[in-house]
Amino acid sequence: MLKPQESLNQGLIKLALRTLNYGILKLVGGLLCLTTCSILVSVWISTTNHARKQVAQGLDIGQNIFTQVLASRESQLYNSADVLTADFGFIQSVASQDKDTITSVLFNHGERISADLMALLSFDGNVISSTSTGLGSNDPFPAKELIRKAISSGGVASILEIDKQLYQVILLTVNAPVPIAIAVVGFEINQALIEELSAITKLNTTIELSHAGGQNMTISSVPNNELINVYDSVKLELDILRSPFEREHRFFSKRFLLSELEGRQVWIILSEDINQLFSEFNLLQLEITFITLLSIGLTLLMGAVFARNLTLPLTNLEIMAQRVARGDYHKHINIQANSKEIDNLAIAFSVMQENVCSREEKIQFQASHDVLTGLYNRYQISTIIQQKMSEQKPFQAFGMNILGYRGINDVFGYQIGDSCLQSLAVRFMKLGGQAARLGGGELLWLPDQFINEKALLELRQQLEQPLEVDNTVLNIRFSIGVTCFPDDAEDTQTLFRRLSIAVDHARREKNLFQAYRQDLEENYLYRLEVLNELKQALSSTQSELAVFYQPKLSLNTGKISKVEALIRWNNKRLGFVSPELFILVAEQAGLINQVTNWVIDRVIYDLRQWDQIGISLQVAINLSVHDVTNIDLLPGVVQRLKLAGLGKNKLAFEITESDLMKEPEKAIEQLQAFRTYGFNLAIDDFGTGYSSLSYLKNMPVTELKIDKSFILKLDQQLEDQNIVQTIIALARTFKLEIVAEGVENEATLRLLNAWGCDWIQGYFISKPMASDQIQRWLEEHGTTKWIRNDIEKYRYKKYA
Repeated sequence: MLKPQESLNQGLIKLALRTLNYGILKLVGGLLCLTTCSILVSVWISTTNHARKQVAQGLDIGQNIFTQVLASRESQLYNSADVLTADFGFIQSVASQDKDTITSVLFNHGERISADLMALLSFDGNVISSTSTGLGSNDPFPAKELIRKAISSGGVASILEIDKQLYQVILLTVNAPVPIAIAVVGFEINQALIEELSAITKLNTTIELSHAGGQNMTISSVPNNELINVYDSVKLELDILRSPFEREHRFFSKRFLLSELEGRQVWIILSEDINQLFSEFNLLQLEITFITLLSIGLTLLMGAVFARNLTLPLTNLEIMAQRVARGDYHKHINIQANSKEIDNLAIAFSVMQENVCSREEKIQFQASHDVLTGLYNRYQISTIIQQKMSEQKPFQAFGMNILGYRGINDVFGYQIGDSCLQSLAVRFMKLGGQAARLGGGELLWLPDQFINEKALLELRQQLEQPLEVDNTVLNIRFSIGVTCFPDDAEDTQTLFRRLSIAVDHARREKNLFQAYRQDLEENYLYRLEVLNELKQALSSTQSELAVFYQPKLSLNTGKISKVEALIRWNNKRLGFVSPELFILVAEQAGLINQVTNWVIDRVIYDLRQWDQIGISLQVAINLSVHDVTNIDLLPGVVQRLKLAGLGKNKLAFEITESDLMKEPEKAIEQLQAFRTYGFNLAIDDFGTGYSSLSYLKNMPVTELKIDKSFILKLDQQLEDQNIVQTIIALARTFKLEIVAEGVENEATLRLLNAWGCDWIQGYFISKPMASDQIQRWLEEHGTTKWIRNDIEKYRYKKYA
């Protein structure tokens, strides 16, 4: 069940995720919107650029047309004025200064040329006669500068304001034959002209007269209420980012100076109504926008339908995936795929479901079975035992350990060992009940019914039938232990522990069988206590552990030059602990290397103490097979001897025959390294391990040490005498020295001496003693003759 925080986190994750439908619609709609916006922006920019070019070009053309129209009117004025000033009658009238005649001529000529203004000026700038009420007789002409230009050049044209009206005028001198007056001819620039010019140029036209100190005069084709927009538009430029639907600035204008006279400036403003220009473009953009919105709607609708058709089978696959996640692997996947890819996905999902189902079955089998043999594993058999216990029905549990299984792997290879286990598993399956492999060569069997002693014997014979594996015949033997529920155990853990204790004891029984007894566990618990106390003893600077030394007598010299180091342990809680027991416990618990290192350190310390007082002895240290196969042992010993300043002849090593036969190849390899360095090596307890002569001839040893079981009653047992003589003869064949241990009387000593034994060791010489007692013992027995002619006078020596 999910915790609240986990549920909240999953809810936030789901909110953060989007459906595939949403993704498809987002993609399609986004691409369409992006495309549409790109088109709109492109049209917008293109139309704006086109409009800007078109407006600028139109304004330039309008300016040219406007100036050409004015130039045409100016030419017409010039011709009219020239005709007037060239008329002889007009010249005579001017010369006679007859005002009535002059006025009549001006009116007549003005009507003939449709002039709006006719006037005659004197050289001093006063009006002689005029057709305009704005220019009375003797009034000064408003443009003195024009009079000067006309006198100097004979004629001049300009734009002039007269009586609040704007005229295009030309001034020419009247020559008779010298200039006597100035004729003025003008056309009014009025609203009609502006409208006409606007019609010609297709532009709104505005004429502005400005001068300092007076009111400006404006004539425009634009309504007065929009003149402010015209003036504002003169300062603006057509922006590329201008909205096509903007109405605030409807004009785009161009302003240029037409004429300037005595502070009076005439400006022309040509304006383009860009709203009209953009109206077609606006319509185009509206059409594009409408089409786009319609396309988006249709696309989203079609996309939704497509996405639904696409995601529906995916949703169904999701539901099926959740079902598979819950452990339902057997419902058939039926997806109506509308595409090849979805169909392939459905097929792949179906294959995945089958593979997951098959894999889970395999995983479940492997989780409850031993992969090699197909028997139950420890976990599953524990579950079965627990179920049996919960039913409160009595049952037996047999623990079986294949003797020498590790040797099978070492000698024949792991493939043979595995095949051996597989063949045995088949035999166990035929027995009925439930069988399990606990590890290595350890098996457990729960029979369906109680097995008595007779049935067990038949069962053993059936299981221990020779196996033939790859043309190799294997003789299998089991050590068997048995516990019963509920008599021997009430829970699974206790049952396993007590069954292991029974199997362990069975290995030491002759019939290799042991039913659990209470005293076995007491012994087991005692061994655990020994182990715990030994760990503490090795890790502390205590005085519980000690090394005792037993002298070896050389029968060739009669001297003591060698001793054997024997470890002793007197624990505060347990009292004296037998070396056979705690050495075995140390080997089983992996502490033997620590014990050996402790012994070596103590022996080297004692050798240095003896060396300082002049005692020269060689100490033999016992090694287990674990020590021999420890590649760090030899370098460590060499380093300690160098630090202590002792020679290699100070140490020798002994290894028991049975240990050598456990891993002979490794033992030979490591012992050769000891011999190469120069250490003497001895096979201890020889005659008890069934050594192979082929191994013995290759062993790099210097001594054979006859086991004390053959020596203790050597003077009484003829069989022991034959064995000892055979061993001595064998040693001579291999050029090895002989050490006999367990010598406890002179009769045995005499036999060994007669047979050519090299060294003897036993209580007849001395029992093991502490290092500080060695000096006193050597002083006392330095001249002792251990073999006497008068046996009756000999007393059995023991050093207390």
